[in-house]
Amino acid sequence: MSNNHPYKIIPDRITKLAKGQIFVFGSNTEGRHGAGSALFARQYCNTECGNPQGRQGQSWAIATKGLNGIEPR
Repeated sequence: MSNNHPYKIIPDRITKLAKGQIFVFGSNTEGRHGAGSALFARQYCNTECGNPQGRQGQSWAIATKGLNGIEPR
């Protein structure tokens, strides 16, 4: 695996974001953001409750939980 990419990988725990940084996290389909990285996004990145996907404040939600029964197109 090459390390020749423009992105920075952060191995430690994130406690705040700098201006222009986006925190990407997994969400449930209801957009509750109640635990783990979704809770961090809600508390520190201006994430919208009830919105399970897309750009929200300094975060980007990707629905990854509660997808049972959803078929790909």
